[in-house]
Amino acid sequence: MVDYFEVLGLKRTASDREIKEAYRRLAKKYHPDPHPGDPGAERHMQEINEAKAVLFDPVKREEHRAMLRARETLSFERLEELRRNSRFQGTTIYRPPQPRRPRSIWDKRWKKYFYGATILIILSTAGLISYGLLTQPKLPSDPIAAIIARYRPAPSLFPDSIPEPPDTLTFPEDTPPKLRRMGDILFGLHEYRSAAKYYEMYLKKVPGNDTVIGALSMAYFKEGQFAKTLEVLSREMHGDSNLVVAYYNLGELFKNEGKPFDAQDAFRESTHIADSMISVGRHPPEQAGRAQAELNKIP
Repeated sequence: MVDYFEVLGLKRTASDREIKEAYRRLAKKYHPDPHPGDPGAERHMQEINEAKAVLFDPVKREEHRAMLRARETLSFERLEELRRNSRFQGTTIYRPPQPRRPRSIWDKRWKKYFYGATILIILSTAGLISYGLLTQPKLPSDPIAAIIARYRPAPSLFPDSIPEPPDTLTFPEDTPPKLRRMGDILFGLHEYRSAAKYYEMYLKKVPGNDTVIGALSMAYFKEGQFAKTLEVLSREMHGDSNLVVAYYNLGELFKNEGKPFDAQDAFRESTHIADSMISVGRHPPEQAGRAQAELNKIP
């Protein structure tokens, strides 16, 4: 089989332009007119024309390339090369496959039990997650209400569990000064729960005392009752300036306790109240600027 690319002196990846240029060059060189009576020129010109008939047609050209590749694959030299390859030397020993043990009935059943147990576990987990999402209280948009909702006890999944015993602490009905003094003493002794009771009794008789309100909220904070701390501030504290200072101080306490999300909500509430004061022409305390600075630190 003639390699027409070799006749034109080209590679097999030659383009249409290269094929036409090679044909023109060789046709000019071996044309019979400059070589009258030369049989070699006529033979070369005939081969060049045969190459032109095949290579100028894209379909015939690709077929010619495929036939050349097939010829090289099955050529005698290629077969000899494969025969000399060490991978094909020697003989192959046939080893029959090992007999398999007879299949028992459990070979078919274990997959059913396994898949059934897996599906049951997935459905149970999805049910528990769905129940938790449905019973979880939605957090309101108010920052302080959001903190209170976070620290309210979640509904129990086991209604038969033992409920928390109610608070049974009782205190004598004393005068407001004595109640406040006892609350201060107990607060100094780190008896925050008892101190909070005395402060509550004091505020029932003398409402609106911001100092006692701050001490009561601090007592609840020291007890870890963060929701009650915020409820006391939002219910008892009066005056926008006092609320700005109280929420800023609460944010600092949350930050020191390692609760950055609650601190952020407290600082945000402090700046919100300060903005409402500025909108009506009032000047908020300096704690408003500090709260805004703390919010700016949060990425």
